[in-house]
Amino acid sequence: MGFKDLMAFVVVAMAAGGPAMAADHCIILQYHHFSTATPPATSIAPRRFEAQLDHLEAHAFRVMPLDEVVTALAAGAPLPERCVAITVDDAYETVYSEAYPRLQARGWPFTLFVNTDAVDDGLRPYLDWDTLRDMARNGVAMENHSASHDHLIRRRPDEDDAAWRARVRGDILRAGRRVEEEIGRRPRLFAYPYGEFDLDLKALVRELGLTGFGQHSGPAWSGGDPGALPRFSMSGPYGTLESFATKVRTLPLPVARAEPAGPVVALDTWRPLLRLVMHPGGHPWQALRCYANGSPEVAVRWLAMEPPTVEVRAQERLVVGRNRYNCTMPAGDGAFHWYSHNWFRRHPDGRWYEEP
Repeated sequence: MGFKDLMAFVVVAMAAGGPAMAADHCIILQYHHFSTATPPATSIAPRRFEAQLDHLEAHAFRVMPLDEVVTALAAGAPLPERCVAITVDDAYETVYSEAYPRLQARGWPFTLFVNTDAVDDGLRPYLDWDTLRDMARNGVAMENHSASHDHLIRRRPDEDDAAWRARVRGDILRAGRRVEEEIGRRPRLFAYPYGEFDLDLKALVRELGLTGFGQHSGPAWSGGDPGALPRFSMSGPYGTLESFATKVRTLPLPVARAEPAGPVVALDTWRPLLRLVMHPGGHPWQALRCYANGSPEVAVRWLAMEPPTVEVRAQERLVVGRNRYNCTMPAGDGAFHWYSHNWFRRHPDGRWYEEP
């Protein structure tokens, strides 16, 4: 659906008393496996997934195609007040056996981010191209998850910036080309493997004409970064129905600027400082609460109120690899504003290590 078609839908829906089109954001959900026999960190039980879908239906959420959400956000066009988009990473077999029939039965769209080398190599438990084509013919959007599913921000030994850029650019383009060859449509959306990105990778993704998606949490909104839009993970403990009900009601925390903008920090940086500059507005700023990898042991210090500016620093040590600060603020009626900032810790020489 193009922008003109989207706006035509808005006018018809409002005239017909359809879903209110007044929001500037949408909740994007992220899944991997749909099984109790796969790694819990990347899995949701089919029964729990069914309960989540029941919740969306019972509370009149509108499940939208992700590309239409992206089009609306880029254009500043209004979205339904209860907007949700569903995404699945990695094209595992259980998306076809468990998620696909449940979503088809409700007539709900979803997006599948495909890492194409695994499909080309016939690896289990990945789907094959015949199955993916069948799903695409029935409305499932196939998008780019890289070819290799490598840790793309990690430089290889003796690899300079130019060599890294050429390798990663080729990886992303190869995946896009394979999806287009097999499905008939070139992807324009990209999900970072493992949710890992830095400023260089994000710039490359945008240069290739792609909208990027991470695995940090929060609503995707019109004031957000199209190089790294957030998605709420629904795997493991993050997918309980209570947590789900809270997350699908969240509103954007109106962050105008984050400092530093990049998420990568040196290995000797255990407690990075994050400064957030907010858009002005009548919000209960002093009610802001922040968490580091789920821990409330975080120092929050307000520097100014015009514009609202706050510093956030973890009091406990972060881990090597992927970390996250989440900040929330009450929005009334039990809902919250939400913002998430990634931290990826690596050694100053560019290499990555495990904890000693």
